[in-house]
Amino acid sequence: MNTNEPTSVVIQTYWAMIVRRKWLVICSILACVVVAGVLCKVLPKTYRSSTLILIENQKIPDDIVKGIGGASIEERLTMIQQQVMSRTLLSQTIEEFKLYQGQVERTGLESTIEAMRRAIKVETVGTSGARGKSVETVTISFSYENPMTAMQVTAKLASLFIEENLKVREQLVTGVSDFLERELHDAQKALEAQEQTISQYKAKHIGLLPEQLESNLRALDRLQSDLNATDELIHSLTDKVSLAEKFIKEYERGGTTDGASGTTATGHTGMDPLVGRLRDLERNLTTLLAAEYKETYPDIVETNQEIKSVKKQLAAKYGDSAEGKDGEAVKTFDPYLRELMKQRNELRVEVSSVKDRRQRLAEHIKEFEQRVEQTPSREQDVMILMRDYENMQKNYQALLDKRLNAHVAENLEKRQKGEQFRVLDPANLPQTLDKPDRLLIMVMGLLGGCGLGLGLAIGLDRVNPTFKRREEVETLPGIRVLAAIPNFHYRYQQLSQKAKNALIREVHTSQRNLVTKWQPHSIAAEQYRMAATKLVLSTEGRSSTVLEVTSALKGEGKTTTVVNLGYTFARDLGKKTLLIDCDFSCPALHEYVNIPAQGGLIDLLDDEASLENCLSAIDEVPCLILSIGRMGEDLNELTRIQQLKTILPKIQKNFDYVIINAPPVLPSASAEILASLANLHIMVIRAGTTPKHVVQQAFTMLRLRSEAYVILNAVEGQSMPPYLYGYSMFHNDRGKQSIESTARSSLHLNL
Repeated sequence: MNTNEPTSVVIQTYWAMIVRRKWLVICSILACVVVAGVLCKVLPKTYRSSTLILIENQKIPDDIVKGIGGASIEERLTMIQQQVMSRTLLSQTIEEFKLYQGQVERTGLESTIEAMRRAIKVETVGTSGARGKSVETVTISFSYENPMTAMQVTAKLASLFIEENLKVREQLVTGVSDFLERELHDAQKALEAQEQTISQYKAKHIGLLPEQLESNLRALDRLQSDLNATDELIHSLTDKVSLAEKFIKEYERGGTTDGASGTTATGHTGMDPLVGRLRDLERNLTTLLAAEYKETYPDIVETNQEIKSVKKQLAAKYGDSAEGKDGEAVKTFDPYLRELMKQRNELRVEVSSVKDRRQRLAEHIKEFEQRVEQTPSREQDVMILMRDYENMQKNYQALLDKRLNAHVAENLEKRQKGEQFRVLDPANLPQTLDKPDRLLIMVMGLLGGCGLGLGLAIGLDRVNPTFKRREEVETLPGIRVLAAIPNFHYRYQQLSQKAKNALIREVHTSQRNLVTKWQPHSIAAEQYRMAATKLVLSTEGRSSTVLEVTSALKGEGKTTTVVNLGYTFARDLGKKTLLIDCDFSCPALHEYVNIPAQGGLIDLLDDEASLENCLSAIDEVPCLILSIGRMGEDLNELTRIQQLKTILPKIQKNFDYVIINAPPVLPSASAEILASLANLHIMVIRAGTTPKHVVQQAFTMLRLRSEAYVILNAVEGQSMPPYLYGYSMFHNDRGKQSIESTARSSLHLNL
């Protein structure tokens, strides 16, 4: 089916498909309903007993004693249900009440337990609130063949639910207490281990801890002050050393010896005259050299000799230590100079000592600075350790509180003050059947029958598709559709009883198919007129035309099409028409003849009768029928067709249109030969009946060289275009009266 078609068209097509196979749908519905009735009789009858259990909340308010709820009530009920419906408890119940004895012997205990589980129903009733759904009551029911046994088993199941609830809650509180004890012990160990870790960390990083930052900063300030004081002292001592060296140098430069008095220029006494003389000679030599005299200059030579002489004298006087020291002997035997040099050396020693102290202070300062720099990282470590310690401490305290609450809740459960299950409605003795639900089975059977029938109808059409509408036939190549004839047989039922009785008395059943005569204003008659008009227009210019009307299979309405088409040619278009029945296996045109002729086609071909004696009239219109004639003898179809081929040109001259009623294509071997006798070929297809591949096979067997025509017959009203219903005469009383008058006039003419 084309998916681009409108929805209304698709619905109409499916509805027409269902209508065509209405008996299949009806039979499917009846079959399913019968099966449902049989099931209602065959299925075992069971009775269901039920009991109502009330869930009582904790008797002591939660703000005073908080109970151990554990899982939600729905989850606990599910767990209790699984325990009650376990294999052990159910097998004990089966043995106690002697349940399913026959089934246990037939199928075994496992399948019997599964059957009992299906017979047990547990339903909860509750309300939804801010904290979610709260379950208030639980309904337990059991279905069994014996109502008394069903009541007893239901009571047993209720007691099992209550017992299992008590066990579950007792196990819950006991398990919680044991769990909290273990957790508390583990938390205490972890807390002690964390305390030990913090103690070891502080001992390892003493001096670097955050709480020691203030003392480290104060010590750093003190050391910095000492360092500044030491720097000032070093600066002062350095100045003193420089001043002493300055005095020594000035003394050495300005300390000349006075030869008369034996004193130096500075006024000091005690210096050796040779030393003074040596110093004067050295200064004199320096002066000469500064004047850029050469070494060979007489004064320089004389001065050098005199210096050597004085040095020898000094060496003889003081020993070899005075020689070769470049004036050191002068310094050694000068008391003032010796005192200055002693002071200078002492100052140098003191400066060195102070510098050593300064270095120690700098090292201490660097150490404390490193401590201050490392304090943030140590602070982070300590913070992490303390945070873990605080969390462990909080966890430990919370576990202590929970353990206390668990002990209280355990005492609460032991004294029956917690949540309890109580039977509100005891198990009842059932009076009505639980299964089978006859109404449901019958409704399901009816719906299943409808679904099965519709599925079969649509499935058969899908498996073996047929042509249902004109548009589907027009998709075939080289095919032209003349008309789509609606199914007009049901129109007979719309006649009045008077006209219907007249037709029954006087008109043969097959002649009712001559719709162009009995229902000239119907849609079917209008479609036949449309087909005849198209054929006349397509054969304009010919003096006589031979039409072959055939079908792929038997029962598609080709004979009805031949009669109505010939009657339309004669009455509405004024064309002289001859209908020749060449369906030797199943002739039917003679049924439309009111007064049979003396002979037929066989007599004409055997020259036993003339053409005039073999023709019969349908009505006063110029439409004649050449029927088969005598029957009962062995007819050689191929030979008869060859004979007809010989005399057909002579017959054709007396008529405007000659319509050959050919046999079906697929069952007959003469269809192709008859096709060679005709100018135009018409294939009749019964809508919704003839498969598409059969029609295509029929066209292939005919081997037509020209364009073929198709008349789609027996189209359902749902598949007809809606605009055609405007021509229908059956939508008003005037149309019915016209049919009745037409029927009466035709009867009078025949009489």
